Amino acid sequence: MVKTTASQVADVSAPNDEGITALHNAICAGHYEIVKFLLEFGCDVNSPDSDGWTPLHCAASCNNLPMVKLLVEHGACIFATTISDHETAAEKCEEDEDGYDGCSDYLYSIQEKLGIMHNGEVWAVFDYEAAITDELSFAIWDKMIVLRKGDEKEKEWWWARLDGKEGYIAKNLLGLYPRVRPKSP
Repeated sequence: MVKTTASQVADVSAPNDEGITALHNAICAGHYEIVKFLLEFGCDVNSPDSDGWTPLHCAASCNNLPMVKLLVEHGACIFATTISDHETAAEKCEEDEDGYDGCSDYLYSIQEKLGIMHNGEVWAVFDYEAAITDELSFAIWDKMIVLRKGDEKEKEWWWARLDGKEGYIAKNLLGLYPRVRPKSP
């Protein structure tokens, strides 16, 4: 039913009134195969609900390591934060539940290694228009190389190269892998 519906709707990432998408629901219900299908179909892996919870936050809050890894491998934004408490997915892992250590260790490891592994290669998971001259503008699916992960004054912005230009990029707009391009109905 999900496969049929996905091919018939204009936007498989369309949210309900609370910003919850089919991907959020499939993750919360623990339907790995449906999540995998939706991601490969091009559902927005970074679509936040009304409180900024992305699908990665949802999977992390369930300590669902296979789901977390799947989302990261499909372009989930590692440093996206929620609106109310400004927490990343790594901070949403449930300490008193089974699977906490594996889920938490994996996400914190990816946060630490993003911009280092794959020779510093990161992917834009959102569009960004530079606001000042030392920033880089980029579009979703752009591949950038991180040259420096912040400095003593700036932790949220990293120095990177894109198409021969260098400048600052916001780490909360990056993924370890590119997002799957959405399919047309």
